[in-house]
Amino acid sequence: MKVKSVVTANVKSYKGKEDEFNINVPKDVTVNELEFVLVRLTYFMVSNYAELNKLDFETALEQYGRAMITQVGVMKDMESANDETE
Repeated sequence: MKVKSVVTANVKSYKGKEDEFNINVPKDVTVNELEFVLVRLTYFMVSNYAELNKLDFETALEQYGRAMITQVGVMKDMESANDETE
């Protein structure tokens, strides 16, 4: 059996500062492998969210999807703001 690391993530927590996230995707990872891992992770996150909040899966998926769209937009805005200040 062959095991391949697709994504590794580390979080450094600092007192009084924002956490620092480091995400690594090895160069030999294919787009299909990465997509599968991300979609599977999202599925588990939505499932857990539905269970914790006593929601049906479809409602949880809709809510989670909207939250992800918002968060990705915020991250993009922050990145753009950082690019403009440099």
